[in-house]
Amino acid sequence: MNNEPERENLIGKKHSAAIKRGCNDAAVSEVIGSILLVSIVVTAASIVGVVLWSQPPTQTIPAFDAVISKDTGNKWIHLYHNGGDSIKRDEINILVDGTDKKAYFKKSGATWSTWAAGESLDYNYTGSDPKVVQIIYTGTGSSSVLVSAYF
Repeated sequence: MNNEPERENLIGKKHSAAIKRGCNDAAVSEVIGSILLVSIVVTAASIVGVVLWSQPPTQTIPAFDAVISKDTGNKWIHLYHNGGDSIKRDEINILVDGTDKKAYFKKSGATWSTWAAGESLDYNYTGSDPKVVQIIYTGTGSSSVLVSAYF
């Protein structure tokens, strides 16, 4: 039993000698684990950020309703803006049988720059009766059919 204090003393000396040589391994695994955990969280947050902020902005198409009618006796195509957003002339194409006839549509007999709710556009066509009239939105680079009528 007298050897117990000496043994403790030897262990203490061995430990202090290891510290003097720079071999202290205490808590190294916790530090490495913490660094790895922080790096994983930062990497995951970066990936989520890139995915969320690299999406292109959504295309906004105007809310729009129009009534397209044709008077075959007088050879008129009548477009009535039935409600929704105002449309600028340079944001749409008006196709009659696949051909853009926007330049021929008049508002109250004159050219127009915007088309708002309650207003009409008229086109006096010549030749055969048109079969299809389409209003196509081209404001954001890609085209989208807003209204179409088949006669």
